[in-house]
Amino acid sequence: MGLETGTFIDSLNSSNPGAGDPVNEGDDHIRLIKSTVKATFPSLSGAVTSTHTELNLLDGVTANTTELNYVDITALGTAEASKALVVDANKDITGIRNLTVSGTITIGSDTAATLQAVYPVGSIYINATNSSNPATLLGFGTWSAFAAGRVMVGFDSTDSDFDASEETGGSKNKTLSLSELPAHTHTIAASTSDTDAGGISQGNTTSTTNVNTGSTGSTSAFSLLQPYITVYMWKRTA
Repeated sequence: MGLETGTFIDSLNSSNPGAGDPVNEGDDHIRLIKSTVKATFPSLSGAVTSTHTELNLLDGVTANTTELNYVDITALGTAEASKALVVDANKDITGIRNLTVSGTITIGSDTAATLQAVYPVGSIYINATNSSNPATLLGFGTWSAFAAGRVMVGFDSTDSDFDASEETGGSKNKTLSLSELPAHTHTIAASTSDTDAGGISQGNTTSTTNVNTGSTGSTSAFSLLQPYITVYMWKRTA
């Protein structure tokens, strides 16, 4: 049989050279094998150490180079730009900047336990924009709305107004009583003189007269409000 031709390995005929082929064509067959191998693996410049089993794992893979590079990560458990996320040995991932979820996230027992440790019974939860009950947001506990229309003050064992938990006091408006007015005086300028019917002066005389000054001011209450911002507050009760 004559010398075969081909470009890649799949074009080689394993039956060649035949028993009756000329011996002097042997070098031609060797050159053909070498050329088809190099044409089939044009980019190999070193040893291929993968086993046939490992290479067979790629059977059916249709990803291109860009897509395969997504899994070329630097470290397990660390988020990288334009790379796949692969958890580490502890099933942890760090470095995620923002995460948008369109479905439901189920919180694991470890995370739930941590949150419950952060918000034990008696804790106050504050949210500036979301009025939902924390039981819905956090997934645990019984919560009741807390301190409606009030500000919170730190505990102070040395002050009888603040020496008990959840003690209340104070008022939004205040009307001053007379005893609460600051100490003050009023100055009144007055003079008197007496003359007889004939126009002859009888001299100066002194008399005491009660004089009321003109009324001013108001009895209206005034505001005691400090600068404030309204938020939603909840207390965990169970």
